[in-house]
Amino acid sequence: MAVQSPMLSPADRGPLGQYLWTLRKAADMTLRDVEDASDRKVSNAYLSQMETGKITNPSPAILHEISTVFEARLPKNAGVKCSYERMMELAGHIRPSTAATTKRSSRLATFESEQLTPEEEDELLKYLAFIRMRKGKK
Repeated sequence: MAVQSPMLSPADRGPLGQYLWTLRKAADMTLRDVEDASDRKVSNAYLSQMETGKITNPSPAILHEISTVFEARLPKNAGVKCSYERMMELAGHIRPSTAATTKRSSRLATFESEQLTPEEEDELLKYLAFIRMRKGKK
């Protein structure tokens, strides 16, 4: 019987958990598949705890093992790319590269060319939430 992660929102999973869950789903793998592909170096229970945000700071060795599994199993056309460095950043082992911190990317891809300030993005997101709330009340 396959072990499955409970349905959680991305905010509940945390950044590392969401990233790992997304990679696993893109690779079309179960928790047990990852355990088997890692020669049982990463248990399905441990991976589940990372995906659900219960474990937020796994060792670099565990992250390396997971990244090796996903790099081998992710299809070329997957919508997400596996990065050991990204896993290390999300787990708090390394700081984001200076290139990533100096060139800020917009959260709102639709308005990427507008080069919105963080405050403008926040206001647009609040307005969007307001519109969605109003539509839900009708």
